[in-house]
Amino acid sequence: MFALDSQFVREKLHSPASPRPQALLTYVCAPIASIMSEFRDWAGLPDGLLHSVITLLGSFPDLLTFAATCRSWRAAFSSFPSKSTFYTLFPPLLLQPNVPFCSPRPFPNVARNTFVPKRPCYVTDLASQDTLLCSHIPLLSIGYGNNCPPNALDKFAFRGASFGHMIFSWNRSCFVFDVFTGINVSPPLLPVDEYTEIYYGAALTAPLSSPNSHLIVSTASSNFFWHVGSNSWLKRSPRSGTLDKFVVFKGQVYGMGSDRRLFMVHLTPQIRLQKIPVSWGGRNSMTKWHFSTPWQVVCGDMLLMVGCQNCFPGTGDVFEAYRLDTSTEPAKWVKVEKLENWAIFISMDERVQPLSCMNPERWGGRSNCVYCYDSGHLVVFELGKPLQGDAIKPDVFIFICCGSMVQPIWMVPSMFSLC
Repeated sequence: MFALDSQFVREKLHSPASPRPQALLTYVCAPIASIMSEFRDWAGLPDGLLHSVITLLGSFPDLLTFAATCRSWRAAFSSFPSKSTFYTLFPPLLLQPNVPFCSPRPFPNVARNTFVPKRPCYVTDLASQDTLLCSHIPLLSIGYGNNCPPNALDKFAFRGASFGHMIFSWNRSCFVFDVFTGINVSPPLLPVDEYTEIYYGAALTAPLSSPNSHLIVSTASSNFFWHVGSNSWLKRSPRSGTLDKFVVFKGQVYGMGSDRRLFMVHLTPQIRLQKIPVSWGGRNSMTKWHFSTPWQVVCGDMLLMVGCQNCFPGTGDVFEAYRLDTSTEPAKWVKVEKLENWAIFISMDERVQPLSCMNPERWGGRSNCVYCYDSGHLVVFELGKPLQGDAIKPDVFIFICCGSMVQPIWMVPSMFSLC
């Protein structure tokens, strides 16, 4: 199931065989391996010791590798009491889909129980920048030229990503693809006519494995909700317009429309949209159209709106952040001068949910910064300060898009995305 991670282990151990528990334990935690050297049955190590090893791992690939080593180690990982907090401890992984079909580098096979044809994709881990991992993403023919073979996804297009999954659609059909396992699900056909397109975005409210996970898709006039595993969609929309950006904060789903209206999305006992009145302007508060492209992101106990005034951030532009303050009636967005020990990661596709990381200095990153990616280069904006060019790249221009193809995006594996 975790083919990507097994490849990572093989590269680390310089062995074509499957990862061996003893070798992996020595690699990630030599002191404990020395203490436990009398153990011959490495797959039978007690959960308490394995949990101690988990706390010493330094990146998502290391954690995935641990879980992929053997069945008993995966069970120990599954029983780890606070694994859902890992998603803020490490930087998200950067997926770069521009990998040539004829690349000489071998790529591992992902899960076999899937009908989706795939193409290779690079995965960069900032916590160990010398490591370039490989994964697969669905093979879409749009934009790949004559080298792309015909397949069942010829008319499908990328619509969004969240919780380690990519979402694709064409006409009334859509499917959700887990990037790191290859597992996919297909909801029932949307109850719309053949001319309706899911263009304005799609998002999950939780990983597919969560009991109350919903897929939300946005058309020009409506929002549709699919409770994962059910056989029907529900239509719920504000009276005017639709919601096209979603974020989960303290277990509650929030949605925002292109007109900046904010709603709380109640999923139980039935789907209901509750408008949150927000005042705009005033001291230390922003006006409704202050940001060209606003993103919602969670940093600890803060729900932030982040963005800059330029459509395409670049040299000389400034990222700012505003915190939702619900202590007043109506609520308001209050300016945040510093992110303190947080960093934010914004993808090139505006439909992809931004991610955050706590204490980025532990892997060589910087707090109070917004990370973007531009044409092979990592671009770091310090909050509230204009971006300065350098000798290597004096002019930065980050193209924020909303197209059909998969752009470089930040993601966290679904197994760490629980809120």
